[in-house]
Amino acid sequence: MKKILTVLAIIGAFFLLSGEGISAGANTTPQILTGILNKMEKAHLEMKSLKAELVQQKTNSQIGITDTETGSMIYKPAAGNMKGKIRIDYLKPSKDVISLVGENVTYYQPRINQVFKSSLAKASKGKLGGYAQLVGLDSSLKNLVGNYNIDIVKDETINGQMTTVLRLIPKNGSQFTSIDIWVNQLNSLPLQWKMVEKNGDFTIVTLKNMQVNSNIPDTAFNVSIPGGTKVVDKI
Repeated sequence: MKKILTVLAIIGAFFLLSGEGISAGANTTPQILTGILNKMEKAHLEMKSLKAELVQQKTNSQIGITDTETGSMIYKPAAGNMKGKIRIDYLKPSKDVISLVGENVTYYQPRINQVFKSSLAKASKGKLGGYAQLVGLDSSLKNLVGNYNIDIVKDETINGQMTTVLRLIPKNGSQFTSIDIWVNQLNSLPLQWKMVEKNGDFTIVTLKNMQVNSNIPDTAFNVSIPGGTKVVDKI
């Protein structure tokens, strides 16, 4: 469940690229923020695909334990009649697979021989709650851009890349109290996220060895499910 929420937050960050309707926080010069967001929007419009290695660290703040998972991610934004797509294959310690194609969600858990298949609209009526809106996949950008106050926090080097850290604070109710995004200053694409929940737990997702506009066939987002796997539409 937490993995799906993390993926949705990542997608939301990729689509939160337009300056229209976004309010700068008290510590941010609006012109500087607008410049960064305009560069992010341009980079997103020029991006046809993305491949990257992924490191996901989930920290339980109450007991001070961090669980780390590694894997790979492929992503293609929506274009024309083509739906936006993202797939994450976890490699260690689990072998879980999450794929979103337009509104269709597939979450395969081979360890328990189960696959969750549903739509974002249906999932949003259950435990996913408002995260369907956070996704912004294909159509929700205009609904997203008015939902956050954004501050520029600092510049910071991540894996040898100089980044600008943006802090997003939801204006309305959300599972997250804040989302930090590390934006690569060279290509203006998100490089790292930190999502803080109301209970203080937080997840950090980092992308490494990013390959922009490499050839990714649409079939790569299809998840092969072995026969006999239990199919569910609720988590």
